[in-house]
Amino acid sequence: MILPPYFDAVDFDQFQSEKKFNKNSLGYFIEKDTIKLGDKGPGKYTIALIGVPDERKSPNKGTAKAPDEIRKHLYQLSCFDTSLKIIDLGNLKSGRSENDVYFALRDVIDYLNEEGIISIILGGGQDLSIGIARAFQTNPEFTMAIADARVDVKSTRETTDSKNFITRILKENPELFHLDMLGIQGHYVPPDILRYLKDSTFDYHQLGRIRDDFPMTEPILRNSHFLSFDISCIRYSDAEGQYSPSPNGFYSEEACQIARYAGLSNRLTAFGLFEVNPEMDRSGNSTALAAQIIWYFLEGTLHRRKEDPAINKEAFTRYFVEMEEHGETLVFFHQPVTNRWWIEISYGEGDSWIIACNESDYRKAITREIPEICLKYLRKTERQSK
Repeated sequence: MILPPYFDAVDFDQFQSEKKFNKNSLGYFIEKDTIKLGDKGPGKYTIALIGVPDERKSPNKGTAKAPDEIRKHLYQLSCFDTSLKIIDLGNLKSGRSENDVYFALRDVIDYLNEEGIISIILGGGQDLSIGIARAFQTNPEFTMAIADARVDVKSTRETTDSKNFITRILKENPELFHLDMLGIQGHYVPPDILRYLKDSTFDYHQLGRIRDDFPMTEPILRNSHFLSFDISCIRYSDAEGQYSPSPNGFYSEEACQIARYAGLSNRLTAFGLFEVNPEMDRSGNSTALAAQIIWYFLEGTLHRRKEDPAINKEAFTRYFVEMEEHGETLVFFHQPVTNRWWIEISYGEGDSWIIACNESDYRKAITREIPEICLKYLRKTERQSK
C-alpha cells in the first residue's frame, strides 16, 4: 500500500514559525515527511500520527481545526528515547462523503496494523471511530473501549453521526467480542441503554466507580485493541473546548493516566482523540491538554513490555484456586515485575481465554467467591452459542 496519496503533508513551517523547536522537543524528533515512509520502510517506525480534519457528521462544528491546533502544542513537548520512532503522516484527505473518509481510515489503519505500527488519530468527530473499527472486523477477539460521558447509540431512526456512532459500529461488527464504556455519567444515560449494554454482555464503568478504584481501568485497556476518547468525558473546568460540557468528568490528570494505560497495552494498536473544538477553546487549554494526553500515550508505549501468558505461561507465577462449590479450578497469572494479573477462563472442550484482570479478582477467588469477570465471560459464551 502506498500511503502518501491518502494524506496532505504536515505544513511544518506554520508550527515552527510560532516558536523554534530545540533538539529536545517532539517537533524536532518526529518525522514529518510522509514520502520517507516508503524510503525507510514501515518497519522503521513505531507510531504514526494521523490527523483527520473532518466534522461533517458531528454537530460540533470547529473540530476540523483540532488536528493542527493539537500539533502546535504537541510539537513543543519533550521528546523520548530515540527507540520510539514516530512519523506524522499528515492530514487524511477529505473525500466526497463521510463514507469515503471511513473507508480511507479503514485502509490506512489496517495497513499500519499489518506493519506493526501503532496509530494515533487526531479528530474530527467521534463518528470517525466507525472507519477505525472496520480495520478490526476480521479479528474475532476485537475489543473496543470508549471514554465518554454518554453512550452514543440511536434512540430513534436518526441518521448516523457522532452522537450515535456506536449503533453503526455494532451493526457493522455483529460479532464484536467486547465493548467497555469508561467514565459514563448516569444522569446522561437512560436506564434502557444500560440494560441494553448489560444484555449484550458489554460493560459500562461509571465515573464514580472508576474514581473509587482508578487502577481498574488498566486491565480494561490491556484487553482492548482500540480506544476512542471523547474530550467531553473530561470536566468542563479542565477542558472548555468541547461541544457537550459537563461540570463533572475526569480530571485532566486522570485523562492523561488513561492514555498512559492505553499506551502500555500490548494489544492496543489504535488510539483516537475526538471532539476537541479549538473555536470554543478560548484559553487554548483544551488543545494543550489534548497534546499532553497524546504525550502520555506515547510515554506509555515507550514502556510496553512483552508480557503475554497466552504465549509463554512459564514466565509468570501461576496460582490455582479450587472453587469447590462450583467444581472448577481458576488459574491466575501474575507478573511480579509489573504486578499485573491475568485469569484463564475455560469455555468448551480444551478452549480458554486469558483475560487481563485485577489483583482484587484473585483476592475474591481465594475467598471462594467467583470473580465478576468470570461470570461476565461465561455469559458471553452463552450468548455467542445461541
